[in-house]
Amino acid sequence: MKKELTPRERKLLKKVRIKELMEVHSGLLTDREKRILTLYSDPNLSGALIARRLNVSRQAIHDHVNRALAKMENCESKMHLLVTRKKRYSILAELQGVLESAESMATGELLKKLEEVKKLVDK
Repeated sequence: MKKELTPRERKLLKKVRIKELMEVHSGLLTDREKRILTLYSDPNLSGALIARRLNVSRQAIHDHVNRALAKMENCESKMHLLVTRKKRYSILAELQGVLESAESMATGELLKKLEEVKKLVDK
């Protein structure tokens, strides 16, 4: 049975998601959106603190965050850049493990992982 997340856990997960999306899709955002999302993704800052710091309302922060997040999520749903990036890192980590292991002499496994990386890079 899956444990229900607390509001604090959901908020932290949202902040992590924003950071991940910004690594790939920040080029879609205005400078103001980037600034607000960078502040918002800091786990030590609340919307109220950010609003006070930028001299705007909490609602304005909320609106900017949601609009920018929707923009990045929309792009991610079409381009799958974040998903592909995670797959690449996963395959590269596996490949590194294979290379470091004593069984790396078995070139079949190594060649298979290299082919997976090649397919992802070619996309």
